Amino acid sequence: GKTTLIRTLLGLISKTSGKASVLGFDCAANKNEILANVGYLPAEAVFYNRMTVAELIAFSAKLRRRDCKKEADSLIERLQLDLGKRINQLSLGNRKKVGIVCAMQHKPELYILDEPTSGLDPLIQREVFELLHERNEEGATVFLSTHILSEVGHHCRHAGIIRDGKLLLSDAVEHITHTGAKVV
Repeated sequence: GKTTLIRTLLGLISKTSGKASVLGFDCAANKNEILANVGYLPAEAVFYNRMTVAELIAFSAKLRRRDCKKEADSLIERLQLDLGKRINQLSLGNRKKVGIVCAMQHKPELYILDEPTSGLDPLIQREVFELLHERNEEGATVFLSTHILSEVGHHCRHAGIIRDGKLLLSDAVEHITHTGAKVV
């Protein structure tokens, strides 16, 4: 249900019922406005395999019609990416890092990240969360989907629990973890 929710919020799939809006935009009617203001990282990023890392990051910025070079360079350095490698030569973790740069280089007001740390080594995981904390302190909202409850406990202020497409619980993390509520 988490990935389906994310795709619905981005207007990538149609909702079957109810209402959904992001940044004040209706998800069905204003997909382009939403996508322009969101940094999206899918759980499994699929890229053009023959492009180099540098080409793909530049292509992502060009799609947004923005000069993101300065921010991209900073992210590339912090995430320790090799710009010369082709996408098909990268490990899962390095493909994830490319996706993170593409999602963050334009400094959107909302980040929607699906399993952002899967495949990353612990030091890079820490760096990703530092980046997200910095962006949040600058005023951006970070919405992430994860199966790793310790990430929620350490890095989130509010959490929702979804099962079978239904929101079971939504509250401040401190309330969820201190209520003794059992999630089965």
